[in-house]
Amino acid sequence: MFVRMHTRLALVGSLAVVSAIVAVSTAVADVRLTRAELNGTRLRIQGTAIANRTITVNGVAMGTSDASGNFRIARDHFAKPADCTVAVNDGSATPTTATLSGCSVSSPPPSSSASLSSLGVNPTDVVGGDPSTGTVTLTAAAPSGGFAVALSSDNTAAATVPPSVNVPAGSRSATFTVTTNQVSNSQSADIIGTAGSVTVYAIITAWTPFAYSNGSIAIVPGGDGSGQITSQPAGINCTITSGNGSGTCSAFFPVGTVVRLDAVAASDSSFQGFRGLPGCADPSRITVARGRVIYCQPGFTRK
Repeated sequence: MFVRMHTRLALVGSLAVVSAIVAVSTAVADVRLTRAELNGTRLRIQGTAIANRTITVNGVAMGTSDASGNFRIARDHFAKPADCTVAVNDGSATPTTATLSGCSVSSPPPSSSASLSSLGVNPTDVVGGDPSTGTVTLTAAAPSGGFAVALSSDNTAAATVPPSVNVPAGSRSATFTVTTNQVSNSQSADIIGTAGSVTVYAIITAWTPFAYSNGSIAIVPGGDGSGQITSQPAGINCTITSGNGSGTCSAFFPVGTVVRLDAVAASDSSFQGFRGLPGCADPSRITVARGRVIYCQPGFTRK
């Protein structure tokens, strides 16, 4: 009786050892691959694993091994992994990692560091005391935390700006206020933006109210003859005698006014035409410009 019990205990002990061995085998079993490729978006994977197991690829169930442990996976519209590797598993503790043939590793996007590109002011002409809007623009989107641009003005009597402006993260531009001052004579200022080694600028002009709204045309006598120059609309009535002018030989007109000049020679003279000075190439249509004097020179000669 003692002998029989001993034999039974030995048998039970043997079964326990076998069970332990099977458990260990299940834990360390791995997938062996004979094929792993990607053709466009079509994935193909073949190999062997534990029999009758669900086969996952990157954690997604895609097939089942047969009674012999063989499996074959064909899946279309598979998104290419950036590193072209997949993890194939049959439920074991450690998956098998494979690099897909026919797959090219994606290049990392080039690092883009933003830099200052330009600075603009709108409007560029204002009556002194009126504000304007400045805009700084970058070459790329601002990084996390934003992108700071230092600001300054080279003529604070005409215009001032804040010390800096910050372009928010993800944006390519930011605006700031340009404050202008009332001036006794029209004057300009350079608005300067600096970031790193890049400096950009824009020009703003603060005008007196009259200069902002008006421009002028002036007659410069020419030749040795005599004649009369008048304008439409009225304003200029310049008498030229032997090359010398008198009367109203210059006049202001509202900005944008189109002025026509007419020339009539004296009886002892002839009119030779206008000299083509800037802005007066066509004296019949002169467009008055803000704060600018347009000079026109008629030529009268004696007969």
